[in-house]
Amino acid sequence: MNDPMNLRWLRSFTAVVEHGSMAAAAAELGYVPSAITQHIAGLERALGVELLVRRPGSRIAITAAGRALLAATGPLLIANSEFSDSLRSISRSEAPDLTLGTHGTALQYLLPRVFSSLQKDPSWPRVNVREMETPDAIPLVRSGALDLLVGYRYLPADSPLADDPLTVTLVRREPMLLVAAPEAGLTFEELVDKDWALGHRSLGDRRLLGSWSERLRFRFHVAFESSDPNCLLTLASEGLAVSVVPATVVAAGLERGLRVQIVPPPAGIEPWHREILVVTRPSFQPPFLPRFIEGLRAGLDAAEKTIETSRQG
Repeated sequence: MNDPMNLRWLRSFTAVVEHGSMAAAAAELGYVPSAITQHIAGLERALGVELLVRRPGSRIAITAAGRALLAATGPLLIANSEFSDSLRSISRSEAPDLTLGTHGTALQYLLPRVFSSLQKDPSWPRVNVREMETPDAIPLVRSGALDLLVGYRYLPADSPLADDPLTVTLVRREPMLLVAAPEAGLTFEELVDKDWALGHRSLGDRRLLGSWSERLRFRFHVAFESSDPNCLLTLASEGLAVSVVPATVVAAGLERGLRVQIVPPPAGIEPWHREILVVTRPSFQPPFLPRFIEGLRAGLDAAEKTIETSRQG
């Protein structure tokens, strides 16, 4: 198909530019890398220009023609996704598939219960779920590659921002808990000099602790680095490190018999949290969405009740 308006080609081109890699674009869009290469080649044949410069061992560079195409592609993909949403509304039926992006802890601890409760809802479609981090997913919601996102925001400067042309619903503020081995009476000050288990520098737990360290003027040593909060919780429960873990993960650990101490924050410091968000396009507001959001809220509430019961016990 010698047509530069092929939306699959344009989505592939946008993803390659964003990630600087054919392989990363393929992973994001669910293709094999050779398919992405074919899409880019098709675009370049159709337009008669080189869009990307491929240099072995380095990121792919974009040409001047590629930059011009990228500027035109964004509005086109957004308009196409809004048009598709409008067709769904006009026909009074949802598309047979819903593409949903979500972060890992929501996929593991919140969404299974929500999906089960919605299966009898006649408006609930067949769902394709893709695990991804929120910053990577936001552009995909805009372009229509994702219909719905269960995301998070740790700090006010994190995306989605207030001026983003998306519908952003705050589900709950999920506590981020400071956890350590089950020793009696530990305080935050006693934990500062211990080894820490945290995510890498760009992840929310690490940035939250960094904000505390700046305010309170202390340094922390990261002995274990992992993006898996279940791993961080296990390391803390074994006394190998202290960590900062989402409430849903802590609650699940408590329910399966893991023992940890939840340490209160230092005096005068507001407890940590992250905002759990549902993100859609303004044109995509399916009838099941309110029940979906309430299901997420119920799961977060249940996790907090589990933690509170543990504290009282």
